[in-house]
Amino acid sequence: MSNQLRTELGCKVSYWKIYNGMEHAKSNVRGTHEHGYAVLNVYHYMLEVANPGSKKTLSLDENERFKYFFVSYAAWMTGFQEMRKVIAVDGTFLRSKYEGVLLSVVAQNAENHIFPASKYSKDGFDYLPRSHYATGVFDGCEFNDHFNQIRDLVPKRCKLSTRLVPHTEQEFCHGNRYNIMTSNIAELVNSMFDVEREFPIVTLFDEINKRFALLFYQRRMKLVNSANRFVPSIEKDISKYVNVDNKLLAHQITNYKFSVTGHGDVATVDLQRRTCTCRIFDLDKIPYPYAMAALRAQYGADFGNQIYEYSSPYYSVEKYIMTYCKKIHPVPPEDSWIVLLNVIEREIPPPYVDPSKPGRRRYKRRRGVGESFPTRKNKCSV
Repeated sequence: MSNQLRTELGCKVSYWKIYNGMEHAKSNVRGTHEHGYAVLNVYHYMLEVANPGSKKTLSLDENERFKYFFVSYAAWMTGFQEMRKVIAVDGTFLRSKYEGVLLSVVAQNAENHIFPASKYSKDGFDYLPRSHYATGVFDGCEFNDHFNQIRDLVPKRCKLSTRLVPHTEQEFCHGNRYNIMTSNIAELVNSMFDVEREFPIVTLFDEINKRFALLFYQRRMKLVNSANRFVPSIEKDISKYVNVDNKLLAHQITNYKFSVTGHGDVATVDLQRRTCTCRIFDLDKIPYPYAMAALRAQYGADFGNQIYEYSSPYYSVEKYIMTYCKKIHPVPPEDSWIVLLNVIEREIPPPYVDPSKPGRRRYKRRRGVGESFPTRKNKCSV
């Protein structure tokens, strides 16, 4: 910008003056960070007026300075009741001079769209692809094969991973994780607010409000006229699995229990318990080819309707619409706030920041060991 000002206007302007001017312009548009903290108590009050039933907490430290601000809209809490109960928590660093962290608690709907559960602002190598494969597998033997390869590449990483396996990996997790990869969904929601991370705190939460209010409306209208029982992605999977199960052979062992053979594998399906030795039917709660072959053998011509009966109700269009049934209302502009005198008189000081910290604040996270990969130069074959 310094060179541009010199060539176009003939003015020599220092880098520091340009930087201060840019910060001043941002403050004129969005307000200062100090003002954002000062009116946070009023914003906390107005958020409840606009969205009754929302959960929110404004906490201060022992010096009466800002500590954290927690928000979970009533629409988020109502919608989460109609979803698969799997959440992910992740944080992203804020870029203001007061720093801090924006924590996101998110889930995924049946169409694998991000769904927020709460927002919380507080003060204050080549093994990666292999790790991804190991996390997503359902079979114990396949998982062990991937995990052993990771151990050979990065022994230190596996010391921690061994303790976390019972809680994180699909094969060993005792809860219902479905097909959700919790390592990815929270990172996606952080990327949604990459620009807003440098906004004052009130402006940041206002942008979160507007973004999800629009998303709720769009997704509420998406399937309102759908004639299908399940959401499109699940209907597509069902159609694909029905074609595959025609090539499988199901042999009845007992009532509702079958041995299914095909593709060089043998699986045991228990329709009464809704389990399969492949573990996919157990965790994803939708009949996969082995389970569909068993349903075809058990119910004959009616097996098409039974597919929906043996699937999780969370995949239904009705549940999807109910997830977004409540609206998120925007907080009114600051010049139209009508609040009690004791609320408006309470100004929140910003968190303490060490003034001796030198240099310009960092905008990009410093990459850890193994995150930087050298670019490969391709030679022309001509």
